[in-house]
Amino acid sequence: MMNPESLFRCPRRCGQILLAVLALSAFPERDVSAHQPEVGIAVLAHRGDAAARASWQPTADYLTRTIGTHRFVIVPLMNATIGPAVAEKKVDFVLTNPGSYITLETKYGVTRMLTLRNLRQGGSYTEFGAVIFTRADRHDIQTLADLKGKSFMGVRKDAFGGFMMAWHELRAAGVNPHKDFSRLEFAGLPQDNIVNAVRDGKIDAGTVRTDTLERMAAAGKIDLGQFKVIGVRRHEGFPFQISTRLYPEWAFARLPHVSDALAQQVAIALLSLPPDSHVARAGESAGWTVPLDYTPVHELYKELRIAPYEDYGKISVLDAARQHWPWIMALLVVMTVLASNIVYILRLNRRLRETQQRLEDSNVELQRLSTQDGLTGVANHRLYAETLTREWARAIREQTPLSIIMVDIDRFKLLNDSDGHRAGDECLRQVAHTLAQALRRPTDLLARYGGEEFVAILPGTDAAGASGVAERMRQAVEGLDLPNRGTGGLVTVSLGVASAVPQRGASAEALVESADHAMYQAKDAGRNRTRLAA
Repeated sequence: MMNPESLFRCPRRCGQILLAVLALSAFPERDVSAHQPEVGIAVLAHRGDAAARASWQPTADYLTRTIGTHRFVIVPLMNATIGPAVAEKKVDFVLTNPGSYITLETKYGVTRMLTLRNLRQGGSYTEFGAVIFTRADRHDIQTLADLKGKSFMGVRKDAFGGFMMAWHELRAAGVNPHKDFSRLEFAGLPQDNIVNAVRDGKIDAGTVRTDTLERMAAAGKIDLGQFKVIGVRRHEGFPFQISTRLYPEWAFARLPHVSDALAQQVAIALLSLPPDSHVARAGESAGWTVPLDYTPVHELYKELRIAPYEDYGKISVLDAARQHWPWIMALLVVMTVLASNIVYILRLNRRLRETQQRLEDSNVELQRLSTQDGLTGVANHRLYAETLTREWARAIREQTPLSIIMVDIDRFKLLNDSDGHRAGDECLRQVAHTLAQALRRPTDLLARYGGEEFVAILPGTDAAGASGVAERMRQAVEGLDLPNRGTGGLVTVSLGVASAVPQRGASAEALVESADHAMYQAKDAGRNRTRLAA
């Protein structure tokens, strides 16, 4: 435990702990006033307003209680109304499917913050797809190409998982759903209607979201043996029958006018939501995770020429003139002044390429700096937090151990006081480099936790393995022979190790606190040693 004297020596760390405790309190006691500013969360209500509120109002209430400065409300909207609401700033956040999200991102500049961990058949998944199927006794339908001339059914023309995913795969197989089917029908929701229509022979083939067939079979509504999946795909770790590529789940996004402070509070609160809480269960989810890459959704819309990409790749003469009129004028000048202007244009192009290269180099450097500690060169606290969240979720899903090592430089303040901050900074750099060298697996991460403290995340490593790594770290730092003139000895470190196989409902922060407590036990026992949390 941290004594009062150490509180004054490390105010930055204490502030970080206080902020983490406040952020991760699931239901803090706050007085929520009806007069507090209202924050609207638009939800794509494909199953109706009542269902949307039943699923997501508990999440809004949770945010109201947790953040305490705003009152969050759910605003159910449809595909036709969600765009205008965003354009007119009638809402502040959006919870919608991937197709709707990329449309809002492209048109109105909304930014994804989180991706839903959807709860399906007892597991949580951040990606989904679609299944294309027919009756098992349809021997005339074996491949996607065999669907030409057949009747086909989906949910809606604009349903991402209920038609567009299948359309994408059909197009790749040379089938145009709008021309090559004898009949194309849309049954709407629930998707069970499509499955029943195929089973009863009313339609030749259909498409539904992944897990629909398994869900109906588990409920005793169908026998999976009656159906045959067309264009079967395999995705590692994805248990449901599928005919398409995988795409990220629903996105939680912010509008451009939302402040960074409020967006950060919302993100922290939702990431802290326990996966087995009644709030998560109401939305049929296991909570939220860091946002996935929605580029595959953009690519699907581009290939299918769906709004906002309906004119993608097309350009009229007038558009070309508007976009390239400087080049047209330059060409006229070149034809007039001949060689002198050709040289000028070549120089201009070279400068442009150089500028673009500098911009690319700057972007790479900015990306590096955003995840790297400026002094020591190891990962910063932001990358540490993102990695801990990701690896904790992976360890829960795969039931593998996860270990944390907390490291603190012994009597670092005395070194700073005696030799100055420059010597202290150089000590931090050398110790950080040595600790990082002691981690030999690419999946391990060393980060600067704050001040003279470092933290290591070791996925898939049990207590014995983590203790061995920690001891290797300690010996490596001791072997540097760095003098600490404030103590008359050498620079050493104290380390605390904690390891667990995470269970649902457990907290990653609790594991970090155990490692931190073990580190202070090492200091109390005389420093320059390793302690394993009990």
